Amino acid sequence: MTMASSPPISRFTPALLILERSPRLEPDLKHLLASPELLVRPCRSPRDVLELSSKMRGSVVVMDFDAGPAGTLRLLGQLSGGRHDARLIVLASPEWGELEWAVRDAGAIHFLPKSTPIRCVASHCQSLLDVIAGNDDSR
Repeated sequence: MTMASSPPISRFTPALLILERSPRLEPDLKHLLASPELLVRPCRSPRDVLELSSKMRGSVVVMDFDAGPAGTLRLLGQLSGGRHDARLIVLASPEWGELEWAVRDAGAIHFLPKSTPIRCVASHCQSLLDVIAGNDDSR
């Protein structure tokens, strides 16, 4: 019996995890980064992110800081250490700008204004996914 041609889900498939309360970023990022080798998974809670990132080596996590600043900071700390191999992107409203360095110190690679165009967010995601996959030409 032959199986469908879609690739199997494994620990080594790159993953894009999106932490947001409602699907605002997810549909657009899924469309812009469409690839059979990329898993795009919505997360509605920090627990979802922790669970999925521990199973999927080399995740890129996009987080909506406005959805819960304290919880996001705790989550950043948890993802930065241990068995989570995640690259973190945080989107935040201007009023959280003064926390940028705390967020970066907690492990975020990018701290972007929430108004950042989705194509720009997708470009940051793709760059990090390329590094994970070893396709980064900037080395």
